[in-house]
Amino acid sequence: MHTIRYVMMVICMVALFGKTAHAEGYSTYVDNLEVRPEMGYGYAAAKDGKHGMGYHAGVRILSAVQSISSTVPDKRWGIEIASLSPFETNAAFKHEKYLAVGMILEQVLPAHVVATIGTIGYVGFDKARNNPFGVVTGFAWEPQLAKNTQFTIGLRYESIYDTSTISRYSLNTAIKFNIF
Repeated sequence: MHTIRYVMMVICMVALFGKTAHAEGYSTYVDNLEVRPEMGYGYAAAKDGKHGMGYHAGVRILSAVQSISSTVPDKRWGIEIASLSPFETNAAFKHEKYLAVGMILEQVLPAHVVATIGTIGYVGFDKARNNPFGVVTGFAWEPQLAKNTQFTIGLRYESIYDTSTISRYSLNTAIKFNIF
């Protein structure tokens, strides 16, 4: 529940910043902010023999980057804040939970396909007291639903470098909202 409060606080701060930036005339700097609540479920395995199904849920806050060679923004960067439990279905490791925070880069490819890479820092809760780092990659498809809304479905891979490296493969869904 603490994660949901933190995510809502970040969303409110971003919305407040955007409103202030528009009021002050700085809209060219924050003209393309998007918020993407997301969740996923998938399989995780560690080198020390732990394995199980688990979830992640959180939010990405992204801004588009204008490319020199294209008039359409095709690159994004931003942050991800998520709650992660890689072994939720395995009773012996059910209490290994993390708060994941990191930088994300995205490239929009033809046919509404998005490639993602990012570095994530994990803060361990419950039995996972370590604070490991990791890498997240993925491919997603995001068709246009409305002018400021897109649905996203994709495959996500995380490599968490804890005391034993955890590899996590999941199906990820999200809805993207363009704030301004």
